[in-house]
Amino acid sequence: MGILIVLLVGILVGWLASALVGGGGGLIFDMAAGIVGALIAGWLFGGGASFLSGNITVTSIALSVVGAVILLLVVSLIRRASWR
Repeated sequence: MGILIVLLVGILVGWLASALVGGGGGLIFDMAAGIVGALIAGWLFGGGASFLSGNITVTSIALSVVGAVILLLVVSLIRRASWR
């Protein structure tokens, strides 16, 4: 799979996750959140769950969004804890 496709789908996944969780950090942050979310999805749900491991399907994108949401929630908790 081409790196450009991975980056574009990563932006989409990160943007969707940011829209669900609230807030956002811009294009680069959304892309990083989407790609790391896909890695989390592959780890949690098995190798075929991530768009990074094979074909891009609605299921792989949805599970990658779930992984990105988990990532954003953890980052939010860490940020909130560091303010206290």
